[in-house]
Amino acid sequence: MVGIIFYILNTIIYIFDLLLLVRAICSWVPSFRESIVYRFSFTITEPVLRPVRDLLFRIDWVRRCPIDLSFLVVVLLAHGLMRITSYLAFMFMY
Repeated sequence: MVGIIFYILNTIIYIFDLLLLVRAICSWVPSFRESIVYRFSFTITEPVLRPVRDLLFRIDWVRRCPIDLSFLVVVLLAHGLMRITSYLAFMFMY
């Protein structure tokens, strides 16, 4: 039962990671920024990105950086969480 919960959590994080990828790709193409796909991915991912962005902007060199490092931090955290949850799902299922 616990393994299934970790598997479901891993799947949710994976879907969130895909939405981050969709948001990144859509943000590169100006005509995609008005699409419903971009708006949906923005609505789902922004509540996670905003606090990380606010936290990182307290650091001076991050504020001057030309790219949004909060995106990278959230992607790395999501991948780390996916590795942990997949390991725990495997441990509790077998």
